[in-house]
Amino acid sequence: MEYIKVEKDIWKMQDGTLFEGNINDVPKGNPSSIAKAGKEYSKEYLEFHGWGKKEEVKKSSKKKSASKKTIEDKAVKPEDVEDK
Repeated sequence: MEYIKVEKDIWKMQDGTLFEGNINDVPKGNPSSIAKAGKEYSKEYLEFHGWGKKEEVKKSSKKKSASKKTIEDKAVKPEDVEDK
């Protein structure tokens, strides 16, 4: 029997997908704990919960790219201002 030491917490979401990382970073609420970081688990146990499938695992280290917005010139042009 082969054992694997888990580096990050593994959480199972209600829809069946897995999430690796801190519970504070979980995108949806109410996950179930599958494995704790730093502990050893049997490979069969982790595969039973779907851990070996890379397409279902969401990593917490994904960085969101900031959307680049075009900067508008907010200066008021002299012809747009009416004299009072």
